[in-house]
Amino acid sequence: MIRGFMVGMVIGPMALTGTAYAQENKFELSARLVETYDSNILRLGDLRTDNPTDNLSVSPRVAVDFDRRFARQRVYVTGYAGYNFNSRFRFLNREELALNGGVDLRFGPRCRITPSMSILRAQSDLEDLGQIVTNVATIQDYSIRASCPRPAGFYPTVGAGYYQVRNSEIRRERDLSIVDARVGIAYARPSIGNFELFGQFARIERNRRDPTPAGLLQDETDVRTVALRFSRDVGTRIESALQIGYTDVVPKTVDVPSFSGLTYEGSLTYQPTPPLALTLGFGRQVSGRGNLGTSYYVSDNVQLRARAKLSARTSAGAGIQLSRRDFAGEDRVFQFGPRGRDRQLDANATIGYRLARPINLDLSTRYRRRNAENDFYDYDSLSATLAAAMSF
Repeated sequence: MIRGFMVGMVIGPMALTGTAYAQENKFELSARLVETYDSNILRLGDLRTDNPTDNLSVSPRVAVDFDRRFARQRVYVTGYAGYNFNSRFRFLNREELALNGGVDLRFGPRCRITPSMSILRAQSDLEDLGQIVTNVATIQDYSIRASCPRPAGFYPTVGAGYYQVRNSEIRRERDLSIVDARVGIAYARPSIGNFELFGQFARIERNRRDPTPAGLLQDETDVRTVALRFSRDVGTRIESALQIGYTDVVPKTVDVPSFSGLTYEGSLTYQPTPPLALTLGFGRQVSGRGNLGTSYYVSDNVQLRARAKLSARTSAGAGIQLSRRDFAGEDRVFQFGPRGRDRQLDANATIGYRLARPINLDLSTRYRRRNAENDFYDYDSLSATLAAAMSF
């Protein structure tokens, strides 16, 4: 599933959370100050440097949160604009823009169309680059879904999407675009759950061109998936979903290996009491998303998340994810050899406190560790972020 999994770019706490599911009309402007300490912002291991790699960054931001209903229709937009100032590595000083929005359109008694979009412009995580260079990446993601759900019986589903990464001059070779389309048939039965059988096609086109006897050949990969998805809610305490499919990956470039095999994903959320929720997720996905310098990659992951509302003013959350990625068609800019595959550990925790109605405080911490087949790309980092927001 090319759209089912994304190696995400973390854009900071309090950035784009929660508003997509709000029910009340809202328009809120806020001023935010985000301060982050990172023990290894350069993402370097012991084989690459003995020098200090820690850094303190301060990012003032202006944010917007808009959610409005017009009869049965809904429009929502969230986002922020800011600038990152770094204490030690000032060459990473950069603007940061994020925008997320969508429309929920209802037609007739059952049908709905849901276009959505997100845009992010920021300094790339140096892990993704493999070298210490400045690079501003602009990532755009557009999608549209349409269906006419029925309380019981069969109904069709369709969808399409476009994903694009554009880099600054030094990394133009990594520019890419992904176009995908999806068609399915769903079946709902309240006593059993919801089923969807669908087929999906995606084309990954990268700016990289490889020399061949016939000339330069663009790095292009087709991904085809057929899958069955099942979801069911048991009361208000349990939500579950399981998807199993078969994915076939056909690269156009001869030196990029193909892939054919099972792909899957699943999740189980248990809410023993209203203030507490636990979620277990796992999956195996094929993706071309991110800015990783590869034609595509196969990712296996398992994750556990918890969230809790401790009081009327205080909330908390924590999570841990283990993942393994197998890279195919890595860029030649990795001058110390390809990564091959890697394993990652990502653990995080956060606590939020509403000091007063217009003032919110968030404290979060994150630990990341990477072990690559090529030890040159191993690293670990620990970061802590304090964010304050005042709404108007």
